[in-house]
Amino acid sequence: MINRSWTLLLLLAAFQASALKTDREQEMSVKSDRSTGNTERTELLGSVEIDQGSLKIRADTGIVEQANGEVSRVVFSGAPATLQQEVEDQGLMRAQAANIEYLLSQDIVVLTGGVVIERPRGNMRSERIVYHVDSGLLDAGSEGGRVQMTIKPKSAKN
Repeated sequence: MINRSWTLLLLLAAFQASALKTDREQEMSVKSDRSTGNTERTELLGSVEIDQGSLKIRADTGIVEQANGEVSRVVFSGAPATLQQEVEDQGLMRAQAANIEYLLSQDIVVLTGGVVIERPRGNMRSERIVYHVDSGLLDAGSEGGRVQMTIKPKSAKN
Protein backbone atom coordinates (compact mmCIF):
# COMPACT_ATOMS: atom_id res chain seq x y z
CA MET A 1 0.00 0.00 0.00
CA ILE A 2 2.88 2.43 0.45
CA ASN A 3 3.37 2.36 -3.34
CA ARG A 4 -0.25 3.52 -3.77
CA SER A 5 0.33 6.54 -1.51
CA TRP A 6 3.43 7.68 -3.36
CA THR A 7 1.71 7.27 -6.71
CA LEU A 8 -1.27 9.29 -5.53
CA LEU A 9 1.02 11.98 -4.18
CA LEU A 10 2.72 12.34 -7.53
CA LEU A 11 -0.65 12.70 -9.25
CA LEU A 12 -1.69 15.43 -6.85
CA ALA A 13 1.48 17.35 -7.25
CA ALA A 14 0.79 18.01 -10.90
CA PHE A 15 -2.07 20.36 -9.87
CA GLN A 16 -4.77 19.99 -12.48
CA ALA A 17 -2.43 18.48 -15.03
CA SER A 18 -1.77 14.82 -15.49
CA ALA A 19 1.56 13.35 -14.50
CA LEU A 20 3.32 11.09 -16.92
CA LYS A 21 1.28 7.89 -17.03
CA THR A 22 4.47 5.88 -17.46
CA ASP A 23 5.71 7.06 -14.03
CA ARG A 24 3.07 4.96 -12.29
CA GLU A 25 4.32 1.91 -14.16
CA GLN A 26 7.91 2.39 -13.00
CA GLU A 27 9.62 0.79 -10.04
CA MET A 28 9.80 3.03 -6.99
CA SER A 29 13.07 3.57 -5.17
CA VAL A 30 12.87 4.70 -1.51
CA LYS A 31 16.06 5.65 0.32
CA SER A 32 16.78 7.21 3.70
CA ASP A 33 19.49 7.15 6.34
CA ARG A 34 17.17 5.29 8.71
CA SER A 35 13.71 3.79 8.83
CA THR A 36 11.69 2.85 11.86
CA GLY A 37 8.10 1.87 12.42
CA ASN A 38 5.37 -0.70 12.50
CA THR A 39 2.25 -1.55 10.49
CA GLU A 40 0.55 1.68 11.58
CA ARG A 41 3.36 4.23 11.19
CA THR A 42 6.68 4.22 9.38
CA GLU A 43 9.22 7.01 9.65
CA LEU A 44 11.91 7.68 7.08
CA LEU A 45 14.72 9.65 8.69
CA GLY A 46 17.52 11.61 7.07
CA SER A 47 18.12 12.34 3.39
CA VAL A 48 14.82 10.86 2.18
CA GLU A 49 14.84 10.19 -1.56
CA ILE A 50 11.85 8.86 -3.50
CA ASP A 51 12.24 8.21 -7.23
CA GLN A 52 9.64 6.74 -9.59
CA GLY A 53 10.02 7.56 -13.27
CA SER A 54 10.21 11.37 -13.53
CA LEU A 55 8.95 11.81 -9.94
CA LYS A 56 11.63 12.92 -7.50
CA ILE A 57 10.88 13.73 -3.85
CA ARG A 58 13.58 14.94 -1.48
CA ALA A 59 12.99 15.58 2.22
CA ASP A 60 14.67 15.46 5.59
CA THR A 61 11.97 13.15 6.95
CA GLY A 62 8.94 11.22 5.76
CA ILE A 63 6.05 9.65 7.66
CA VAL A 64 3.61 7.08 6.31
CA GLU A 65 0.57 6.35 8.50
CA GLN A 66 -1.83 3.46 7.95
CA ALA A 67 -5.29 2.71 9.31
CA ASN A 68 -7.12 -0.57 8.74
CA GLY A 69 -4.35 -1.76 6.42
CA GLU A 70 -4.65 1.31 4.14
CA VAL A 71 -2.32 4.29 3.88
CA SER A 72 -4.19 7.21 5.46
CA ARG A 73 -1.60 10.00 5.62
CA VAL A 74 1.80 10.76 4.13
CA VAL A 75 3.96 13.69 5.27
CA PHE A 76 7.30 14.94 3.98
CA SER A 77 9.22 17.61 5.89
CA GLY A 78 12.39 19.43 5.07
CA ALA A 79 14.21 22.66 4.72
CA PRO A 80 12.49 22.54 2.25
CA ALA A 81 10.91 19.27 1.12
CA THR A 82 10.90 19.22 -2.68
CA LEU A 83 8.97 17.42 -5.34
CA GLN A 84 9.44 17.48 -9.10
CA GLN A 85 7.78 15.63 -11.94
CA GLU A 86 7.22 15.79 -15.67
CA VAL A 87 3.63 16.75 -16.49
CA GLU A 88 1.97 15.51 -19.70
CA ASP A 89 2.49 18.04 -22.50
CA GLN A 90 3.58 20.75 -20.04
CA GLY A 91 7.16 20.07 -19.00
CA LEU A 92 8.64 19.94 -15.52
CA MET A 93 6.62 20.90 -12.42
CA ARG A 94 8.52 21.68 -9.21
CA ALA A 95 7.12 22.23 -5.72
CA GLN A 96 8.78 23.01 -2.42
CA ALA A 97 7.47 23.56 1.09
CA ALA A 98 8.49 23.00 4.67
CA ASN A 99 5.77 20.30 4.83
CA ILE A 100 3.92 18.35 2.14
CA GLU A 101 1.01 16.41 3.67
CA TYR A 102 -1.40 14.14 1.82
CA LEU A 103 -4.60 13.20 3.69
CA LEU A 104 -6.02 10.29 1.74
CA SER A 105 -9.35 10.09 3.58
CA GLN A 106 -10.10 13.73 2.74
CA ASP A 107 -8.49 13.61 -0.71
CA ILE A 108 -6.41 16.73 -0.09
CA VAL A 109 -2.75 17.69 -0.21
CA VAL A 110 -1.68 20.47 2.14
CA LEU A 111 1.59 22.27 1.44
CA THR A 112 2.74 24.61 4.22
CA GLY A 113 5.69 26.84 4.98
CA GLY A 114 7.25 28.85 2.17
CA VAL A 115 5.31 27.04 -0.56
CA VAL A 116 6.55 27.56 -4.11
CA ILE A 117 5.03 25.78 -7.09
CA GLU A 118 6.78 26.31 -10.43
CA ARG A 119 5.37 25.19 -13.75
CA PRO A 120 6.46 26.10 -17.28
CA ARG A 121 3.52 28.52 -17.64
CA GLY A 122 3.94 30.22 -14.27
CA ASN A 123 4.33 29.86 -10.55
CA MET A 124 2.51 30.34 -7.25
CA ARG A 125 3.82 31.27 -3.80
CA SER A 126 2.05 31.21 -0.46
CA GLU A 127 2.51 30.04 3.10
CA ARG A 128 -0.25 27.49 2.58
CA ILE A 129 -1.78 25.82 -0.47
CA VAL A 130 -4.47 23.12 -0.25
CA TYR A 131 -5.18 20.98 -3.30
CA HIS A 132 -8.55 19.20 -3.38
CA VAL A 133 -7.93 16.03 -5.36
CA ASP A 134 -11.51 15.22 -6.33
CA SER A 135 -12.38 18.67 -7.70
CA GLY A 136 -8.95 19.99 -8.72
CA LEU A 137 -9.59 23.11 -6.61
CA LEU A 138 -6.55 24.99 -5.32
CA ASP A 139 -7.10 26.96 -2.12
CA ALA A 140 -4.11 29.22 -1.47
CA GLY A 141 -3.34 31.62 1.33
CA SER A 142 -3.74 31.85 5.05
CA GLU A 143 -4.93 34.46 7.52
CA GLY A 144 -2.51 37.37 7.41
CA GLY A 145 -0.74 35.83 4.41
CA ARG A 146 -0.76 36.63 0.74
CA VAL A 147 -0.74 34.64 -2.48
CA GLN A 148 1.58 35.57 -5.32
CA MET A 149 1.13 34.21 -8.85
CA THR A 150 3.09 34.78 -12.02
CA ILE A 151 1.54 33.70 -15.30
CA LYS A 152 3.77 33.67 -18.37
CA PRO A 153 2.31 34.66 -21.73
CA LYS A 154 1.51 31.90 -24.15
CA SER A 155 4.29 31.42 -26.70
CA ALA A 156 3.62 32.72 -30.20
CA LYS A 157 3.33 29.93 -32.77
CA ASN A 158 6.00 29.99 -35.46
